[in-house]
Amino acid sequence: MSVAAIISFIVGGLLLVLMIAVLLLRRRGHAKAAEAPKRICGECERVMLPNWDVCMFCGWTPKHRIEFLSGPLQGTVVVLDEEVTTLGSVDGNTIVLSDPAVSRKHLGIRRLDENYELADLGSTNGVYVNGHRVAKKVLEIGDLLRVGNTEMLFRRD
Repeated sequence: MSVAAIISFIVGGLLLVLMIAVLLLRRRGHAKAAEAPKRICGECERVMLPNWDVCMFCGWTPKHRIEFLSGPLQGTVVVLDEEVTTLGSVDGNTIVLSDPAVSRKHLGIRRLDENYELADLGSTNGVYVNGHRVAKKVLEIGDLLRVGNTEMLFRRD
């Protein structure tokens, strides 16, 4: 066998391996795209594209909310549609939480354009976000909040 034939055989084999690798990577990319979670409109229940902030069919906009995981309001969901939402143990707060470890005016959540900022309003026992005591924090989707004996999850529809 000549040297030219051997080189051709090696190059051909390398090209074949490269083509197989490209096909496998493409197939893997398509499988990941198919596994991506679908966003469903909360109004008309049609599938929304991941980059849509507003449903193109009916105009519905996802809302930010707090979902109570434990404590007196466990299972309750509160939509944050006011400019400022306050949580405390007395009437006059947006959310009244009858938990002995919660101060009268415990925390406030303020909407800042597209973000929400949490602030401790001088509570005795503090406010915890993802296990860390904070005085102020811009909330991120999935943050776990704790006041007194109550845990909440910051979410978006």
